[in-house]
Amino acid sequence: MKKRDSSHNKVQRVGKIRDINICQACGSILLPEGHHIIDYQYGGNANINNIITLCHSCHKQVHRGNLDLIVF
Repeated sequence: MKKRDSSHNKVQRVGKIRDINICQACGSILLPEGHHIIDYQYGGNANINNIITLCHSCHKQVHRGNLDLIVF
């Protein structure tokens, strides 16, 4: 898999600020992480519209396939 450049980290920080560090799935404020809605390996880019803030627990559940994200 191709390595991400620093723009992905920057946009994740901006996304967390936009979402006030609140998990957009469950509302938790614990361990907020930026998640690419469309993963980089599938063509997801470093764009604020492709980032959602998730707590660590929900982030793991998304990557395990146990939590689906719907974007409006």
